[in-house]
Amino acid sequence: MQLVPHNVHAQASLRAALNQGHDEMMIEDAGPKIRIEDVDALEKEIHARLASEYRQFLLEYNGGAPSPETVDVPGAPGTPTDVQVFFGIGRSLDSSNLSWNVSLVADRCPGLPVLPIACDSGGNLFCLRIERGVAERVVYCDLESRECVIYAVAQSFGELIRRLRSYRH
Repeated sequence: MQLVPHNVHAQASLRAALNQGHDEMMIEDAGPKIRIEDVDALEKEIHARLASEYRQFLLEYNGGAPSPETVDVPGAPGTPTDVQVFFGIGRSLDSSNLSWNVSLVADRCPGLPVLPIACDSGGNLFCLRIERGVAERVVYCDLESRECVIYAVAQSFGELIRRLRSYRH
């Protein structure tokens, strides 16, 4: 019974994040509609709970391409970068699926407790860091380096969304 207010709060929080500081924040090419059971299965797969804003994002959009898409990654080479696509569940392209990217990170960065949620156009990943059983803080995984190097990006998925901006030369 407590889920209804929590979901209403998460939905309002996500809407605020999508619209704060943006003329018009859009998610293009959203994935197929999913059920709460699909998100529950993902949580079982990664052995962690998803933060409420990200959980709501999956239920509403199931991935897609954000506009605006540019974000600064403090300390990372080549910053700013783009968020090319947010991954989802059951998307038609394997490389846009959360499960496919979980396997990629397990191969490239063994033991790193993260859930890849998006990629940039260079193939690097934005991930939710899994800490104390919750996937919440956003980090950037530089897969171009010899070792998997991570950089802090945002304290939450909503903060990542709020930091997206149009590219400025």
